[in-house]
Amino acid sequence: MELISQSLVIGLTENAPLVLAAIGFALLYRLTGLINVAYAETITLGAYFGMWVNTTYGLDFYAVLIPTALLAGALSVATYLAIFRPAKRRGVGVLEMIIISFGLSIFLRHGLQFVFGYPERFYDVPPPDTIFVLGVGVTSFRLLALVSVAVLSVLLYWFIRRSRLGLQIRALASDEALAQVSGIRPLAVTILIWFIAGIAGGLAGAFYGVGASVSPLLGWRQFLLILMVTLVGGSWGLGGVIAVGVGTGVALAAMALQFDQVLYAQLVLIIAFIAVLKVRGTRLTETAKV
Repeated sequence: MELISQSLVIGLTENAPLVLAAIGFALLYRLTGLINVAYAETITLGAYFGMWVNTTYGLDFYAVLIPTALLAGALSVATYLAIFRPAKRRGVGVLEMIIISFGLSIFLRHGLQFVFGYPERFYDVPPPDTIFVLGVGVTSFRLLALVSVAVLSVLLYWFIRRSRLGLQIRALASDEALAQVSGIRPLAVTILIWFIAGIAGGLAGAFYGVGASVSPLLGWRQFLLILMVTLVGGSWGLGGVIAVGVGTGVALAAMALQFDQVLYAQLVLIIAFIAVLKVRGTRLTETAKV
């Protein structure tokens, strides 16, 4: 019983940024069918944006979340307009788009190393308060990450399923030509999705960074799990991505407590994800439901 309670609390709080990042990645994957490798750098840049605002202007962590979200969202839109949209208009295929995103990821990563250097960086924040939940000590930052995931998940689910813009997004993802004939402006809707995805990735990066440290490989270390969560959970829509992300976080915590090795836990989960995808016959270029 103690293992279950510890796994739930640690898994939900420590891995909440994973769910947040997976939500943003799933939105892009649903809309474009693209495995955007450069999304890893959106997460990393979110951590650096937050750290830069925090250390340069002396704002506390809670205050830097808004500028971090806006900067990450703007960067996401800029990469779409400057790179992915022109490539799509030239008729570049899915595999070539993945290669382009991989190249962009490398470029951004080395750009970060050039600007901030190789050493790990840290947020200038006081020690967070510790709150005990079911007998497990949790920092206030991790609880805030969990609350942010819960709020953003509910808002996005309502936005996609209930709002007029959400209807346009689903129509655009299903059939762009038909959506355009129906009066939907594809460019405006697509920019909105890239902006929302950037916000989710940037906030995830900020929560990852304040919980440990900031380095150029921060997002890349999380990307494979984010990809797997999206591919496995995406066939059940955004709710499926959230559910699989939560389950992944709890499973990671449980195995880490048992094996005392996070790396082994991640390896076991990745093998399990691959087995599920193999049994289900999912292809990387298959488009998930929202």
